[in-house]
Amino acid sequence: MSETGLSAAAVLAEIHSESLQNLLASVRSESSPPGLTHVPALDSYLASVNSKRLASRDWPLNRGDVVEIQGPAASGKTHFVYHMLIICLLPEKHLDIELGGWGKAAILIDTEGKFNIRRFHDLLLSRLRQYLGEDSSPDSLTSLEDLAVQCLQNLHVFRPTSSAQLAVTLLHLPRYHATESRLQNQEIGLLAIDSMSAFYWRDRFTLEQLHDAAQGSSRANLPPNPILHVLKSLAKFRASHRPVILMTNWGLNPLGKPLATGEPESPFYRQHLHPFPAPFEPHGAAEAVASLESSQPQGGNVTPRGGSRPRLTESGLPLHYHITLHPSPIDPFPATFSLGDALRHEDMRSVLVKKGEIRGLVRAPGEEEIGEFTFRIGDREVLVDPDELP
Repeated sequence: MSETGLSAAAVLAEIHSESLQNLLASVRSESSPPGLTHVPALDSYLASVNSKRLASRDWPLNRGDVVEIQGPAASGKTHFVYHMLIICLLPEKHLDIELGGWGKAAILIDTEGKFNIRRFHDLLLSRLRQYLGEDSSPDSLTSLEDLAVQCLQNLHVFRPTSSAQLAVTLLHLPRYHATESRLQNQEIGLLAIDSMSAFYWRDRFTLEQLHDAAQGSSRANLPPNPILHVLKSLAKFRASHRPVILMTNWGLNPLGKPLATGEPESPFYRQHLHPFPAPFEPHGAAEAVASLESSQPQGGNVTPRGGSRPRLTESGLPLHYHITLHPSPIDPFPATFSLGDALRHEDMRSVLVKKGEIRGLVRAPGEEEIGEFTFRIGDREVLVDPDELP
């Protein structure tokens, strides 16, 4: 090939190009925020951090924000995801009544196979009754049920059974969006993965077996952790469609040793998934902040500590917020309590347990301040507003 031909090819290679979907998602991310979480204390914290990153933004969430939700078993992670899915699916208005929803489609990737459609349907109906009233007339009930069905039609659930399937599912989502008749004309407002840790032990065992079987220099050619493919696929979908991304994660290793009461010294957990953004740990803080900075529009203000510009995370996926959930602690009986004393207080403790109150702590990379919020998981509802809490 001639030198001129090579020169022309080189020039063409330097010309930036992107799909119309990427361009549209980018424009929307700067001009049209997705909406509120409707957890007042959480919205307040997110809006405060967001305005620091870019002064023109005074809303909580941006399109493309990535949120990790971590906590031990039975800490409310799945119900928080249910709450956010409902907010995404609800319309902004119904019969001139403000519902405060995002009015968009949602994708749920249920890696643990535990999504309970009946439970979700009950929570959705409860939220509709809260906004639209308790009218028990047959027409009213039919209207609520019809509205719930309309919302559920915009929820799309996938159930991969391995990290490889999860990565392929994420890569396939743009095509699914373009060809699925129920989704073609809808914007995907929320992508939730519950949970990112579902295949952790299986993948870890496989990698350890490969490592033990490899000898000498061949260990350098071992395949990466499958979670890397998942994160890269997720980063690619985020770039093209800009949904808000929620990822639940197990809390396996507390940052501090347990106290004598059994409570951890620190309410936070180490990151056990690798490679995964770890902005609050020494080994991953600089990279995570740099990835977050690179994901901001021009003029964004996320400064790496120390003023350096380290390399980005291997996956290219930023983490904008990290939420840690814990059941609200119930004080143990004093050591001086007799069996009779304990029995007399049993009903009171039972009420506290059934109350189902969850405490959330929210952090943002590069920020010292920690936000706090609470919500309550009821029999047929998730209560998120302080005015609703008993």
